Amino acid sequence: MTSTSSFPFDPNQFKMGQRQSWDSVAQGWRTWWEPIEKGSQKLSNRLVELAKIKPGQRVLDIATGIGEPAMTAAKLVGSSGHVIATDISVQMLAIAKERATYMGVQNMIEFKESDAENIDLANSSFDAVLCRWGMMLLPNLDAALDKIYGCLVPGGRFAAAVWADPHKVPIISLASQIISKQTQSPAPPPDIPNPFSLADTNKLENSLVKAGFRDVHVETLVVTFEFKSGEDYSGYCQSVSAAARIALSKESEERKQEVWKGVAEAAVRNYGSGNGLVRMDNESICVAGTKP
Repeated sequence: MTSTSSFPFDPNQFKMGQRQSWDSVAQGWRTWWEPIEKGSQKLSNRLVELAKIKPGQRVLDIATGIGEPAMTAAKLVGSSGHVIATDISVQMLAIAKERATYMGVQNMIEFKESDAENIDLANSSFDAVLCRWGMMLLPNLDAALDKIYGCLVPGGRFAAAVWADPHKVPIISLASQIISKQTQSPAPPPDIPNPFSLADTNKLENSLVKAGFRDVHVETLVVTFEFKSGEDYSGYCQSVSAAARIALSKESEERKQEVWKGVAEAAVRNYGSGNGLVRMDNESICVAGTKP
């Protein structure tokens, strides 16, 4: 993989940057997890359905972030099953552990720091593998899928979710487009992993088939997030988006406030409802396959 910039793409450097970015916004996710997980629960439920998770099974959740869909899976496998949840960020995992205790599933989940391409797990050790909104950020998707395929038992299922095209995912794209325009930031090279890297469903499906998965199924699901106001949406973005912080890092405090005010106003203008809520529908793509 070669970047269109003057420097070649370095996957190890990219992963280091990802780890630092997620660590830096972990406290923001602690603040905002309730409205986000309220909207996302529909997707977590669908992923465990697609993975056909049952009581007593062993499940792996990759790039778990603050703990989903690991917690949804844990409730299904019960005390006779086991869930391992991995993430590249120790700070995000710390919040996931807190949430697991809060949800009463801490004894069913084991949290491990790991990136998806270097998971150290025994072959044929899981009945199902899940990944919600993580695959598109992997610098070497093929290597990760090979690992996932290898750790599944024969007949095991993999189910994942990624984001659709930017215009279908306003929770991410609305603020980022405004910030890019206001700061005149150049678009990132197309070969750098980003939230929309796997919006092409053909590419997504072909990647699973290449790894050896069979009966690959692709579908879309609308995930709706609600914020109490435009300011709430703007505050959420300020708290959880490392990319936004970096883009605005050289701006004055006054200029930052001006940009974030513009984000809040755009949210109300485009997604506001009569009762003052900001309601955003976002398209997520689900993919599932079976190891023969």
